[in-house]
Amino acid sequence: MSRFDAYYDRRRGRRVSMGCKARIKSLLSGQTFYGECVDLSVDGMALRSSFVPQFGERLSVIVLVPGVGATSGKPFEAEVEVKRCNEVQRGLIYEIGVRILVRKT
Repeated sequence: MSRFDAYYDRRRGRRVSMGCKARIKSLLSGQTFYGECVDLSVDGMALRSSFVPQFGERLSVIVLVPGVGATSGKPFEAEVEVKRCNEVQRGLIYEIGVRILVRKT
C-alpha cells in the first residue's frame, strides 16, 4: 500500500485501546463535557462524547486511568488540538481525533 493511498495510516504512534472515562474542557468556550478515551498514542488520542468541537479547537483533557493492583491510577492530563470529528451514533455520539500539544502529567 502506497503512503499516498487514502487508506494508509499516517499516524506515527502506535495506538493503545483504552476505554477510560474522560473530562473534556473547551478552551474556547470554557464548557466541560464528559466522554470516553477510546485510544491513546504518543502524539494523539481518540475521544467519544456528545460534544462536537471545531476543527483546530484546543481542549483540556483529563483521562481517568485505572489502577493496577492496589495502586490507584494517576489521571493523564493534556492540552490537545482537534484534528477530526466523526459521527458514531447519529446525533448522539461523536469520535474526536486530537493531537497532543502539551502533557500536563
